[in-house]
Amino acid sequence: MSTRILLVEDEPILVSLYTMALAQSTYDVHNAADVETAETKVVSVRPQVILLDLLLPNTPSGEMQVENFHEPSGFHILRLVKGTPSLESTRIIVLSNLDSDEHMSLANELGADRYIVKANLDPHDLKRTVEEVLHSTEAPKKMRKVKVADENKKS
Repeated sequence: MSTRILLVEDEPILVSLYTMALAQSTYDVHNAADVETAETKVVSVRPQVILLDLLLPNTPSGEMQVENFHEPSGFHILRLVKGTPSLESTRIIVLSNLDSDEHMSLANELGADRYIVKANLDPHDLKRTVEEVLHSTEAPKKMRKVKVADENKKS
């Protein structure tokens, strides 16, 4: 049985690039371009690996709600997966152009196995990264208790 990968990305050109980069392997790649579809596919596909963008529309219609810059919508998927006992062994590689220490730290605390800034990713390296995460001797990361950033906090 091939490894199931869920690619959660809303940019069509990146979906094509990443899918082509993984095509020469035996991976069974599924796509979701929004939070709602990703929630459904996480449960129906039960992927071993999720490649997760953080800035995503909430629905297939493209509705983008950025209520809290400190916690973009992709973190919802990360919390869902790592907070569900039957899914917590799923490996998650965050692929995002959010390169702040705050976002990287939160992804790590929520259980992401890797955090890669898309601008620094050569799509040809994606297959190797997936292989490294899949064959890592470390146990999949679990979510630690995390406080949600206070969006009303004054700097």
